[in-house]
Amino acid sequence: MIVASIDPTSQAFAVGEVIGVMSAAATAIGALWWLTRSWRTQSAPPGSDPAQAVRGKRKRTWFIAGVSAFILAAASVKAAVSYHPEPRAIEVRAANGSEESLVIVLPEIFDRFRLLTGEDAKRAETEVLAGRELPHSMRTGYYDQDADGSYDLFVLVSSADWDPKVAESKATKSIEQEFRNYFAGAKARDVARFDAGQHGGGLACGFVAGPVGDQVLCAWSDAANLAGVRLARETDLATAARTTLALRNAATR
Repeated sequence: MIVASIDPTSQAFAVGEVIGVMSAAATAIGALWWLTRSWRTQSAPPGSDPAQAVRGKRKRTWFIAGVSAFILAAASVKAAVSYHPEPRAIEVRAANGSEESLVIVLPEIFDRFRLLTGEDAKRAETEVLAGRELPHSMRTGYYDQDADGSYDLFVLVSSADWDPKVAESKATKSIEQEFRNYFAGAKARDVARFDAGQHGGGLACGFVAGPVGDQVLCAWSDAANLAGVRLARETDLATAARTTLALRNAATR
């Protein structure tokens, strides 16, 4: 749990890495000056030219100063190269660079899927949740693909629009960290990222264990929403990603 809470893509983590690199450089420079103090300030032998002795001390001091400058420059370059944090989820933008206020309204129909209602929806919910209770802030939808009344896809949506906890998470975590936590919690494997489409953010899919074999679990995330999509009869990640993107586009207002 401690490892999962660390976001190596965050701005805070990147700043911490920079501080770590520069602190190591400062320690190395301090050790260099400490270890060479006798060499830099060694006394001139009896009978030698005092002026030459002073010049020797000055040269040794300038040599150590040059080495220190090289260490500092190398550390600065390493720190600059390593500083590449991802934005927090709340800072992501649409594919065209614009800011969007994305509201999710699950559609009655998208692609070849129809939203289940009434008894069909209750039956699907009972099958999926198996007695578990979801947070009241999470909204669900169950979709049928082949018109047999049973679900082929279900979606869980959390949004900052109606859940302050999601807003808080979006303000502190990157999408990469959201996905890492989400798929780790679902025990997904072979997770891959896919094109998130016109609304930007992120989209990823991976395999999870189902009742009778593997299923595909996808998720999309943007500045306000995090949605998980489970495709009960799909076994191809790329196809599942396209279906998830179609649902996202149809649901986004």
